[in-house]
Amino acid sequence: MGTLTYDGERFTFDDRTLAHLQAALTLKLRRREPFLLSWVPQEPIDSARTSLWIDNAIPIRYDFDQTEPGRLNEAWLNSMVEMAGRASGLLVTEEPANLGTYRDRRERPGAGRLASAGR
Repeated sequence: MGTLTYDGERFTFDDRTLAHLQAALTLKLRRREPFLLSWVPQEPIDSARTSLWIDNAIPIRYDFDQTEPGRLNEAWLNSMVEMAGRASGLLVTEEPANLGTYRDRRERPGAGRLASAGR
């Protein structure tokens, strides 16, 4: 289990989820885009759901149990970044098994038209 320390409080996530959160949070904070981050604690003691306002002004630290999280799931990461842009914020979910990668979506018939239409 890894630990996210934010504003002096510690929150635990499995290392793989934390690695994806680190990448998504870094991308949003690099763009100076604060957002809401929410999740259901693995062992709800004090609350059924936790939410944090993520902002550049507050120090954030990631501590992992393992040295390498493995290859990041681009589709899951993109989903996190997209959710963070919504008014409801980023809700941490389990890694989807069938989401595929960005490359997989672009190679499906018709997917290229949708990807290029937004540009």
